[in-house]
Amino acid sequence: MESKNGSQYAQNYDVIVKWLADALRGQTLEAIGVKTGRIEEVFNFEPVDLAVRAGRVDVMLRDEHGNLFHLEEQRNLLLSDLYRFAAYHFLGVKQWGPNITDIVLASGDVYSGEKVATTRSGKYEPIVIDFSQRDGRKRLAEIRRMVEEGDFDNWLELVFLPLFGRETGADRAELVERVIRFETELFHAKRLSSKILAATLIMSNKLIDKERIKELWEEIKMLDVLEVAREKGMEEGMVEGMEAGKTLGIREGKTLGMVEMLLKAVLEKFGVIPPKVSIQIKNIDNKDAIDTLFSQVFRCADMAAFENVLRQVVADDDEKKPS
Repeated sequence: MESKNGSQYAQNYDVIVKWLADALRGQTLEAIGVKTGRIEEVFNFEPVDLAVRAGRVDVMLRDEHGNLFHLEEQRNLLLSDLYRFAAYHFLGVKQWGPNITDIVLASGDVYSGEKVATTRSGKYEPIVIDFSQRDGRKRLAEIRRMVEEGDFDNWLELVFLPLFGRETGADRAELVERVIRFETELFHAKRLSSKILAATLIMSNKLIDKERIKELWEEIKMLDVLEVAREKGMEEGMVEGMEAGKTLGIREGKTLGMVEMLLKAVLEKFGVIPPKVSIQIKNIDNKDAIDTLFSQVFRCADMAAFENVLRQVVADDDEKKPS
């Protein structure tokens, strides 16, 4: 398995921001150990005095409390990088004001000294998340086990997992592909949204050969195609059933299609569907109950709020059923 330095693979920066926005919006950064409110906005880090067009993560986040975070990724972090980040930081302050916290995602061969840039005028001390100290293979195995046991919900951590550890070359590329394939399995099982996969591929830039990334992304997109085809077949099957008056009947056929649409809406909104939520939704056979959930899914701030609504809707539906 080939692994290159990625210098020829400078991804479109606007695409990087869009994909990361999809994955981060509505989440916090607790997955990497930083306490924030829920992220409401993700936008380019591009101060008026500096054009940023790097093929790496370099974005601004705004949380629900109005706090700003500059998220910067650096492979093989050196002290000299911190002085460069300090210059970027104060250019950002000039444009957006002083309420900015810098977060550096450090991976690879990270220097072991103090992560502070100091001069006689002061010091620049960002939050440095040193992923090189974390065991990627061990953590992937732990997450897989927790998912199987239904005891994992920190899905955003998967986005950063390719940065864990100090492996290089083919070993690093092999770990990255394991993570992506695991996420693809979850996506295929309707446990994970494609936006988490897309964000993971961004984090994997320069860690795996660009042609291999393209191949993996084509496989992921193919899953999307298969999902659309499956839904299309279901719709056509329902039409045939309604026309012929077969098996399910009109009401049952419509309800089945609505359940599938609701599951897709929940996945799109929250990025994941806990198994118990999926089971509860699939057991609903009342069109009005499904309509109610449809009207609420995009109003809920998080999965916990949606689960509260779901419990109430299911309880109300049960009361209406003849004993």
